[in-house]
Amino acid sequence: MKVTQVKCPQCDLPIYMRQKDDFFYCSSCGTIHVRGIHGVERIPYEIANFRPGTPLDDCHYIPFWRLQCDFQIKSRSVEGGYLHKLSNALKGGDDGGQLRIFVPASDLDIAVFRYWSVNLTVNNPRYSVRDDFADVQRMPATTGREEAIELADFIAVTLEAEKPGTLQYLDYDLEVQEAKVIYLPFISSPSGLHLAV
Repeated sequence: MKVTQVKCPQCDLPIYMRQKDDFFYCSSCGTIHVRGIHGVERIPYEIANFRPGTPLDDCHYIPFWRLQCDFQIKSRSVEGGYLHKLSNALKGGDDGGQLRIFVPASDLDIAVFRYWSVNLTVNNPRYSVRDDFADVQRMPATTGREEAIELADFIAVTLEAEKPGTLQYLDYDLEVQEAKVIYLPFISSPSGLHLAV
């Protein structure tokens, strides 16, 4: 087997990685690439700045796909309630509009995946953007754009799975307009992950 050095397609310098990651980050030119079925592709991303005073030794970045979607409800049937979380997350009205869905791009426990995808979709995080990772460790990415788009449907329906009332039927169209990777800083503690923006 032949082993070759991975080089950045943007600046042609070697990319050094400490761990296996589906996203190749070039610290030289600041681009991120992924190897797909059509070759190497550059992906858009942002790095969220951590809250001032965050202990960087305990902090790490987790990548999320932020999917800007058009979401239109064609018909629905809810018994004993209404589409509470989904309605709150939609920008444009109860029957549809813009929806930003956050899909974790790392391998997380299913309960943690569900919690953060729903929480960040309903409460889009506000953050300032920084230029680099400040030597803060990144959790490896394992979920590509196509898989994230498939998971968007699961998250949209999950938004209503925990509310009072029973969702009996929901017919909708979800179209992804933009996909961008957002690296969000988190602190791990015995009680779980805590967003540090």
